[in-house]
Amino acid sequence: MTKIVADDLQNEEVSSLVEYVTAVSSGQIAQHKKLVEVTGLSNTKIKFLVNKFLYTRHLRGYRVLEIGGNFEIVRLKPEEKRTERHETLSPTMLPESIGLGGLPRWGKPSDISEWEGQPPPMKKERYKKQ
Repeated sequence: MTKIVADDLQNEEVSSLVEYVTAVSSGQIAQHKKLVEVTGLSNTKIKFLVNKFLYTRHLRGYRVLEIGGNFEIVRLKPEEKRTERHETLSPTMLPESIGLGGLPRWGKPSDISEWEGQPPPMKKERYKKQ
């Protein structure tokens, strides 16, 4: 005998689960409030049927957990979105890198030297003998 604990489901959904499993399978099913007892089916078949029930009823927030040969239908709660308050930055609080389109600036503009004429010579590559 395998038990399915459906504490997170509503009462009408639990009765729908019982009706679905009895219609699809040949096992014996008994319901006691939010506890469903199933005999005559393997655990893999029971888990498959419960997952299929959740999918067909569009209960995407629920999952089936197997605990010690028994199953529990658990509702997954989405993480709460944290809303952070962004302070308005004053011009004195802005970093210097924002002025150049988000590129970091390591030196003063007067420190940047431009090429005059040709670029610096490149290193010669050595080839190994084969």
